[in-house]
Amino acid sequence: MAVNALVLGQVFYLLNSRFKLDSSLSLKAHRGNRYLPLGIGAVVVLQILFTYVSPFQALFDTVAMPLSTWPPLFVAAVVFFLVVEVEKFILRSFGAARRTATLAPSRA
Repeated sequence: MAVNALVLGQVFYLLNSRFKLDSSLSLKAHRGNRYLPLGIGAVVVLQILFTYVSPFQALFDTVAMPLSTWPPLFVAAVVFFLVVEVEKFILRSFGAARRTATLAPSRA
């Protein structure tokens, strides 16, 4: 479960990191990279193999994860995505406030 949580977090962070400070909350934000869906699809396939295919379970010494554990993992990944979006919003706001303060005329 821990490996799947880590990988889901990385996928959602990948979606966040499309822009350093701009919001990634729209579908438009993710249309510029045609390899993005391919990469995410590859990770999903590899995680399914890792989690549920016997030879991979033997190779990595793991066991199948119950399907009921996936929804909490996705909720945690979405929360992680939103926390990063809030961080970017705060950084944008702080940067805008700093630029405004810098551009304001001094009263000397």
